[in-house]
Amino acid sequence: MREQMLNYGLDVPLIGTDTGYFQVTFPGPGANIERLRVPEQLMQVTPAVEAQLNERQRKMMQWLVVGKELATRQCEVEFDVTSPVIAGDFRKLIKMGLAEKLGAGRSTRYLLKVQV
Repeated sequence: MREQMLNYGLDVPLIGTDTGYFQVTFPGPGANIERLRVPEQLMQVTPAVEAQLNERQRKMMQWLVVGKELATRQCEVEFDVTSPVIAGDFRKLIKMGLAEKLGAGRSTRYLLKVQV
């Protein structure tokens, strides 16, 4: 439910207790109806997914979405981090089903994973 609320432009549900009862509050848009959005069926990086990514991974996804192929070395230079850090970022993107690995060794490239 939390992810769906974020995907539609709403705040996360509030969970609490009051006089011994468990309560879940689903905040609406209030007077700001423009904040509501309907996620596109083919959208890969929904707000709920994006919330799980760090800034570096978000930037990497922006590049992948516009069709760029990424290499580990290229990302190391761009973000000024070590190879293990970038390798971890790519592992996470692959595990989340957002990117796919092409090739091996120095010729390894990462692409946006096509959703079927």
